[in-house]
Amino acid sequence: MPYSSVRLSDLERHELAPRGRLDVGIAVGQAVSAVWTRRRTDGGRPEGPTVILAEAIAQRCGLDLNLVEFDSSGQIISHATDGSWSLSFVPIDDERRRRVGVGPAYYAGVSTYLVRAGMGLANVADVDSPSVRVVGVEGTATLRSAVRSLTNIVPRSVVALDEAVALFVAREVDAIALGRESIQSLLGTVEGAAMVSGHFHKAETAVIVPRGRPAALAATERLMKTLKEDGTIDAALSAYGLAP
Repeated sequence: MPYSSVRLSDLERHELAPRGRLDVGIAVGQAVSAVWTRRRTDGGRPEGPTVILAEAIAQRCGLDLNLVEFDSSGQIISHATDGSWSLSFVPIDDERRRRVGVGPAYYAGVSTYLVRAGMGLANVADVDSPSVRVVGVEGTATLRSAVRSLTNIVPRSVVALDEAVALFVAREVDAIALGRESIQSLLGTVEGAAMVSGHFHKAETAVIVPRGRPAALAATERLMKTLKEDGTIDAALSAYGLAP
């Protein structure tokens, strides 16, 4: 069923789509979560909740959609001032609030560790040992929180989630700091992996725009409210096994 349109002011349209299209930054990796997307098995367009939300927003605004792919939410933030994207979806922490305009949150999640089964790592506290090699994706709120919470080790950082998974599979690291939902999506594909209990980080995932675009932020408030009310957000999350 076609989406009903949402009327944008000229200023809102200009700030949301300065190139005349909606450029949406998405994080692409091997996992699916409220922020991560993964490449389809046929090698085509990435899939995940944020793609569904981007498509819904573009259609409601009468705009063409251009998905701009990044290796992580950290990379999305690092490109917030170069004009490569005009709207995105990322987990939020204080540092990111200083760097981008933050609109409505649509999901609350926690971060924990994917670990190697058989190492005796049952909970988050067990990972904080000098003998455990931890990796995370640089620039992410999850890695920043892991660094703060770990007292006995310094996590290694990599640019992309796929790189972290490759290190784990090669047995060069023992644990990956990651969102719980992303870990759950990896457990069926990464041999010898398990998830510890507990979490070290909790954050909301929200729609964002580059700083200095108040009209775009106002538009996201209306758009996300509409998508929440008509069930689009819940359906996008449920389609990938995420509880709304």
